[in-house]
Amino acid sequence: MLVKHIMIPLKDLTTISLDYTVGDTLDLIDSKNLLSLPVVEGKKFVGVISKKYMFEEFFGGNDSKEEFLERKVSEFMKTELTSLDKNDLVESAVEFLASHNMQFIPVINEQKEFVGIVTHKAVFTVLKNALGIGYTRLVITTYDMKGRLAKLSELIARENGNIISIVQVDPKVMDLKEIILRVEVKQTQKLVKALNENGFTVRRIDE
Repeated sequence: MLVKHIMIPLKDLTTISLDYTVGDTLDLIDSKNLLSLPVVEGKKFVGVISKKYMFEEFFGGNDSKEEFLERKVSEFMKTELTSLDKNDLVESAVEFLASHNMQFIPVINEQKEFVGIVTHKAVFTVLKNALGIGYTRLVITTYDMKGRLAKLSELIARENGNIISIVQVDPKVMDLKEIILRVEVKQTQKLVKALNENGFTVRRIDE
């Protein structure tokens, strides 16, 4: 999956320009119930401004409230932000958000034009879907033999089930492997019986 498949496109974003004042920006952020906004100049992403940045600047300076509200956000917005290309893998967004204290990642196209953002929520949604949360979870142990995963898939298909996600774990016990499955199936117990009869031990079922 690519970044462009999970990003919020520019047309759906609230953005501001370099000439916005603190007062205008705060009003917009509050009206949209946001925490931060992209700052855009033409088709280019030039920075990000947030309530946090504005409060830090105000309490660390000597301006009166009235003077501060008239200042331009371009004076202290954050500009040194790494961006992603819209054709980068989603894994790049996951790694970046996990290692940086940022509320979103700007996304650009081949012409270096700003086309959208990737948020924590978007990444968590992808992970939730990849993990199959919401579907029946089976924890299975089996001997580490060639073709076991193929056999497991065959049995699930035979019972009219669909594999939503599958993870193999090495419990470091003899020659056993632990397999954690999320499956979509109507008759869970019928599937469990078929698995047990074919050498798979179902240790746990979460529905």
